[in-house]
Amino acid sequence: MSKITEEVIAIERGFWIRSNDPQYFAEHLADDGVTVIEPMGFIEKPLAVQSATQGEPFTSVELADVIVREIAPDVVMLAYHGRGERSGGKPYQGSICSVYVKREGRWQAVLSAHQPWKPTT
Repeated sequence: MSKITEEVIAIERGFWIRSNDPQYFAEHLADDGVTVIEPMGFIEKPLAVQSATQGEPFTSVELADVIVREIAPDVVMLAYHGRGERSGGKPYQGSICSVYVKREGRWQAVLSAHQPWKPTT
């Protein structure tokens, strides 16, 4: 696994396990970043950061079937199946694709799209 791959996966995992940490979102989401997740729709950085103040971290986080591609210099795409649970056993699982850009020496998420994933096993 390359250093870039490790860095981007670590940041992505952080969005799961630190989903209650607005500072994490402020640091790792690009100012022009957007997340697409239904039924909420389009979530831009200010709403994502504000929502994290009321967030709840995921436990038992698993990123499976991970694909990482450098699609241009300093632009990386990460696709995977993700699952995790929140307190009370509320599971979430989805097929997720995130795009990261390296700006001012830091990887930042500029786009993340989530869709339902129903594993066959």
